[in-house]
Amino acid sequence: MIVESGSDPSGGAAVSPEERDRAGGMAARVAALRSRLPRESGAALVAMVDQGVVSGFSFLTGIAVARVVDIEAFGRFALVMIVVSLSQNVHNALITAPMMTIVGRRGGDSRAYFASLLAWAMILSAAGGVAVGLFLAGLFTIRGEQLSIWFLAAAAALTAAQNLQFTLRRLLFARSTGVRALGMDMARAAVFAAVALTWRFATGAMAVETLLWILAATALATSLPMLKQHLLATDRGYHLGTVTRRHAPLARWLLPVVIVTFGQEQVVWIIAGTMLGDKAMGGLRASQYLIGLVLLLLSATENVIPVGAGRAFTQGGTRDLHRYLGSAGLILGAPVLAVLAVIALEAPTLLKLVFGAAFVPYATCLRLLAAAVVFILIRDLAAHRFRAMQRTGTIFRAFALSLVVSVSLMVPLLSAMGLVGAALVVLIGHATSMIYLLLAATDWGGRLRRLWVHAADAGASGRSPRPGQT
Repeated sequence: MIVESGSDPSGGAAVSPEERDRAGGMAARVAALRSRLPRESGAALVAMVDQGVVSGFSFLTGIAVARVVDIEAFGRFALVMIVVSLSQNVHNALITAPMMTIVGRRGGDSRAYFASLLAWAMILSAAGGVAVGLFLAGLFTIRGEQLSIWFLAAAAALTAAQNLQFTLRRLLFARSTGVRALGMDMARAAVFAAVALTWRFATGAMAVETLLWILAATALATSLPMLKQHLLATDRGYHLGTVTRRHAPLARWLLPVVIVTFGQEQVVWIIAGTMLGDKAMGGLRASQYLIGLVLLLLSATENVIPVGAGRAFTQGGTRDLHRYLGSAGLILGAPVLAVLAVIALEAPTLLKLVFGAAFVPYATCLRLLAAAVVFILIRDLAAHRFRAMQRTGTIFRAFALSLVVSVSLMVPLLSAMGLVGAALVVLIGHATSMIYLLLAATDWGGRLRRLWVHAADAGASGRSPRPGQT
């Protein structure tokens, strides 16, 4: 049988060279995608394990500190760590978050960029440490107390070391070497445990100041090998101005988000610690540690729900998006509500078991924070709706409103109800952002505007709007 050029021997239609090229290109893209999937799945697994190591280390360190010092000293430690976390959030907005976006868009970057980035990170980490030291000095001066210069230096050193290690961790993941970041974080946890235990058994005591120095030293020591490698990896010098120009457009939007979201809860802790003292701060922070286990479960869904919500909206519009978020809420809500119920019912027992008998009087705070998580769960599901629809401005306004409400209620409730008032402020703040997002999802603002327009038109024409007309 004679077959014409480009025809199908089986009797099908002829295939042109262009179609064969397109088919070949499609096959190549599919093959490339298949080859990437195992790598991306492996990277995601390493990222989840590393997050577990970092979060677990923070959680266990907090429990260990509460066990080896009294509740007042633990409160002072907690206040320092809250301020340190604020510095890290600001550092993230200026350095690491823009870096992850830039690398993602470009599919990578040069060694000179990463070296320059780390040089900038070292400068900003040192500045952040100084800022934390000055902030703590001013905070305790307001309380009529004075911290030793070595305590302030320890807090500053911890801030600088952790910000630098945080940058290095994100950089390693950005360069697809997350396994090395995992090794660094595991080494830090192991070295800290060894040094802290050795000090404890050798001296028979452990002060908060000492713990801060050990945390700072272990963060720096485990970061130095890879920090040196990446800093010296360039032969083109350091281009700090270039890094600044590339990061500025992203950072100017990220910074307000950090300020608003941080004010949601952490400012309450700082003001509560200032007004009520370290003992109250210790009880409040212990409650937050227990609730943190549930919040960690919610944060883990960030790897799944945003992708699923975006896909549902793309494929089926608002109806499929709502259906997806409803099913996700049922699946996630059942275990979360069960855990929260146990925490609320057994709050005194859990506080005594994990932290000690001195923390039992703060069970009411733990119950209020557990109730706040219910609002957080519903609010986050509503926020996923707006993220999928790329209406993130609504989310920002919700947090901004909750910040205003929290700040306005903070001093009155703290003065009237003490520590319970602080927990109540947190609950009200989360409830405010949840209610705003739920109302925004129903387009209540648009309905009110349409009602106003119809009422104005009716008034101008000398008649009232018909019942039900909106």
